[in-house]
Formats: sequence, structure tokens, C-alpha cells
Amino acid sequence: MYEVEVIRGTYSNLLHNQKIALVVSSGVSLYKSIDTARLLIRHGADVYVFMTPQAARLISPHLFWWATGHKPVVKLTGATEHIEICGRVDVVVVAPATANTLVKMSLGIADNAALTCVLAASKAKKVVVPAMNLAMWNTPQVQEAIERLGKHTIVVPPLFEEGKAKYPPPEEVVEYVIDATAPRDYEGIRVLVTAGPTYEHIDDVKYITTPSSGLTGYYFAREAAARGAKVTLVTGPTDLKPPPGVDPIKVTSVLEMYQAVVERAESHDVFIFAAAPLDFYVENKIGGKIDSSLSQYVVVLRQAPKIAQDVKKYNPRAFVIGFKAEHGVREEELIKRARQRMETGGWDIALAHDVSKMGFRTLKDEYLLLTQDGIEKIGPAHKRELARAILTIALDKLRKSTRPT
Repeated sequence: MYEVEVIRGTYSNLLHNQKIALVVSSGVSLYKSIDTARLLIRHGADVYVFMTPQAARLISPHLFWWATGHKPVVKLTGATEHIEICGRVDVVVVAPATANTLVKMSLGIADNAALTCVLAASKAKKVVVPAMNLAMWNTPQVQEAIERLGKHTIVVPPLFEEGKAKYPPPEEVVEYVIDATAPRDYEGIRVLVTAGPTYEHIDDVKYITTPSSGLTGYYFAREAAARGAKVTLVTGPTDLKPPPGVDPIKVTSVLEMYQAVVERAESHDVFIFAAAPLDFYVENKIGGKIDSSLSQYVVVLRQAPKIAQDVKKYNPRAFVIGFKAEHGVREEELIKRARQRMETGGWDIALAHDVSKMGFRTLKDEYLLLTQDGIEKIGPAHKRELARAILTIALDKLRKSTRPT
């Protein structure tokens, strides 16, 4: 178990105390489930593997034993492993799920130890990762099975390429497992999240921007949606795929981001301003391309309106979570500037951080969380773990607050 314990929780504690049954069928992509098992453990989970006999012929169960610290179950014995283990797990992850396995699951057929585990874990949440040839994916039988399973199971969309419905990246599979474990406490709440940078074009080729990856906002949006909120994600240009269950609104400039939020301000309850838009827009943008032979070219930047400061004008009952980023300032000064921004914008929560310490494009961050009740240090932690903690704090304050209608 030493090999497992040294990695447990090294990414986050989002799956701390979660017991997960990883059901492995005989698709050729099953080797990816070793990485999936390790990632689940890195987020704090305890993983138990059940393999179909065909899967155990393709890859040695000893590899999964090494990966998880638990001996995989290939066939049932008198120890009734399907009851002893699967009867008490929190989540069942079927990865990969072949066409054969999908159809059997949808019909409640359990003719091997792996499928028996799925049935025995009747109270567990279930995540299915289909992987097969595209021709098989498109058959009526498989599509009907997907439709039946989708009523009570999270089905992870395959990666469609090279004529196949492929096993998606293990990191993506794990995000769906984290979705399954999120409490459904935001149902009926409408959340708007801003994310990413903005591009302020000097001409049609060049632009000024910030180095934001959009990860913070995307994790907030994903966590809120997993908890049952109706989520709108107003996002600047990023390389990220919009989270499932989220309505993405793509914008480019800071003025477009401002307008997109204004148009939706009255219809949302909670606003999370996680974007890093440029504070200025280019006043003298030209069409085409600036002549490169010029020895100099003057760019005029005009201060942009700040939607995080203005949203209460459009929706007085808005619950606002705002970010205040600074670079290389003393903690006292960081708190002072965040408090000023919080008061002028009527924020309910301010998240202050020094980007010289953690920087942009990282999976982890840390904040000083300011409310009217005081200051709390939160992190360093995985950005989704931070989003989960902050949304929990916000929900508690939202339930206690009295807001104008």
C-alpha cells in the first residue's frame, strides 16, 4: 500500500473518503484505466477494481493491484466480493465500457463479476466511459442502451476521432467522477461566471491581453453546475472545452464581456467574476495591419467599465463574488485594496491573491477570502477544490441574507 499512500491526495481532497469501484471491461483502451485509477487516488479516493475475464486476459490484474493497492476481482468467490465491496462504494466507474458491457448494463444483465458489482452497488452513483469502434457506437442497440443508462447514470462523452469513439483523457473522466460526488445544493439557483482573458485588438492581427488560462472560472462553472445550478459561463478566448451542463457565451473584448453580463444581470442570482479582462480597451484600433515599416506607433488605451463594480446597479439583489489580483504587494496592502473594491462594488465575498506567488495557468491557487465577518486564508489547493469550498461558503451566506426583490 506504500506506493498508493505516497500519492493519495497529492492533487486534491475532492474525493477524500470516497470509495470507488472501477469496473474494467475488455476494450483495447483499458490500459488507460490504470492512469484513471491513479488519478482518482491522487484526488483522495480509495479504488477497488473489478475486471471482466476478457479484460484480465488483455492486461494483468497485477498492474491494477499495484495501481490501487487492492487485489482486483476477476471472478466471485465465497467471500461475496460484490456485496462486501460494491455494496458500500460511493461511486462505480465503468471504464472502458464496451458495446457488450453497455447493453448488458442497460438491461440489468450480470454474467460476470464486474457486471455483478454494478448491480450490487445499487445505491452508488455511476459513471460510464464508453469506448469502441464508431460503427458499433452508432448501432441502434448501443444508442438505446446509452439513452436508458442516461436516466440514472453519468455517461462520459467519448473522444470521436480516427473512426472511433475513444476513451477520453483520464483527467476528463476523473472530472466527471468529481461531478458525481458534488452535493446537489444549488438547485434552483442561477449562477453567472466570467472566465478567461480578453483580447483588445490594436489592429486585425495584433492584440493586448492577460495570461489567464480561464481555469479558475471554468472550475467554478463546472462545480456550480454539478451542484445543480443553472450556469451561464461568459468566457473570453481560451483553449478549454466548456463544462457539461453549462451555457457558454463566448466573447473577445472587455466591452463585449461587460455587455454580455449586463444583458443577463437581472436573470441570475449569483455572480462569480473570475475572468481576468484587460482593464483598458484600445481606442484607436485600425482595420487591417499596422504598417511594420513605422518606427513607432502610439496605442491609446481607455479605461474599460468594470462589470464587477457595476452589476449591483443592474441587479440590486445579486450575490457577488469578486476577485482582486495584485502583483508583489504586501499582504496588508492586498487586503486594503480588496476591501476597497469590495465596498465600492457591493461584493459579498472578495477573493484576493498575489499573482506573483502562484501566477496564472496553474492548477492550484490560494486566496485571502474577505467577507463582512472577517478574513480567512484558503489554499493553496486545487482550483476546483477552492471552487467547492467557496461555493459552500457562498451558499451559507446566501441562505442567511435578506435581499431586495
